[in-house]
Amino acid sequence: MKTVTKRVLFVLVIAGILGGLGWWKFYWSKRIGGALDSDQGLLGRPLRVSVVSWPGYAGGIVANNGFKPTKDCIFWNGHKLLVELVLLEDVDARAKAFARGGENGIDIMYSTVDFWANEGVGFSNNGVDARAIMQVDWSRGGDAIVVDKSINRIEDLKDGKISLALFTPSHWLLEYSLETSSLSEAEQDQVMKNLIGKNASTDARTDFVAGKVDAAVVWEPDVAEALQKRPDSHVLVSTKEYPNLIADIMIAKEDFINQHPDVIRAFVRGWLDGVEEAKRKHDLVVDLLMKNEPLYRDLGKSVTRDGLATVKWADLSDNTKMFGVDGSEAIFDRIFAQAGRAWVKRGYIKRQLMATQARDDRFIREMQLAPATVVQQETPK
Repeated sequence: MKTVTKRVLFVLVIAGILGGLGWWKFYWSKRIGGALDSDQGLLGRPLRVSVVSWPGYAGGIVANNGFKPTKDCIFWNGHKLLVELVLLEDVDARAKAFARGGENGIDIMYSTVDFWANEGVGFSNNGVDARAIMQVDWSRGGDAIVVDKSINRIEDLKDGKISLALFTPSHWLLEYSLETSSLSEAEQDQVMKNLIGKNASTDARTDFVAGKVDAAVVWEPDVAEALQKRPDSHVLVSTKEYPNLIADIMIAKEDFINQHPDVIRAFVRGWLDGVEEAKRKHDLVVDLLMKNEPLYRDLGKSVTRDGLATVKWADLSDNTKMFGVDGSEAIFDRIFAQAGRAWVKRGYIKRQLMATQARDDRFIREMQLAPATVVQQETPK
């Protein structure tokens, strides 16, 4: 055989081997969610996670060292996961992005247990099955009913106008406050009929500041801004009085969880690592909130720092209690059922989901059995 022919054959064999290896790598990267793509991490692209302006999400923001995908963060250094946090204040836009999913949508979205008792039914009715995978915080004053000087008790809201983001934790805080008031059922119904529904807390705050309503139910930092910008306003009631009423959670679709359990595992562990880091470094939390969220930048460092006291960032212990993996009754199940009954009573939904259909505690259960070592992260300069 001529030398030239041998060389050609050799080149063809090598090309075939390399091509086969390339195909094999491509095939398995798809099978296991891109884990072989070292430049893009476990998912093969950034995991897209929706958040809202709210101090309770500090754990994830610290774990990601901001909002944009980066390898200079806990998510990557400890868990080989690229994450992009997406600020979506409008809850309807957030829901549509979650239903769409993928690179042009949202993989994981924020919610609260009470909100999920309502919204989960709608998703289920449209063929989107999703579950809560972790708790991220407790609201401890961060959700509040702000009112003008003429209102001093819940009963004074009977004839007033109230603005809030519908079906969100703001709605639940008002509902719960009415149920524990001395107002009759008919009077409570009248309050609800007078609601001015919005899609975001920021919109409700704007109505209140403009004097269009007597009260607004909002969450931080809109509480602080409402009090700043409307003279003689004050907080009527907040989750300081109801410290175990509103818990923020993260939601993922069932098919995404089943296709990418390694990604969900890395996300949950990374976020909880971020919580431990946030507890130690409040200055870092304030800095990241102001750099990434316009509302905090406008409010300034002092108000942003004060807002941290209005939430309790949920750690592994909180999560084990929330989902009952420590053997206790699941707090999630209690709040979910209670809120679901309220939404059915008001006619917002026609049926309740079972709590066990709405949560997936496997990742918290794994961590309880074998807690991961918290990843130390140097404070960015």
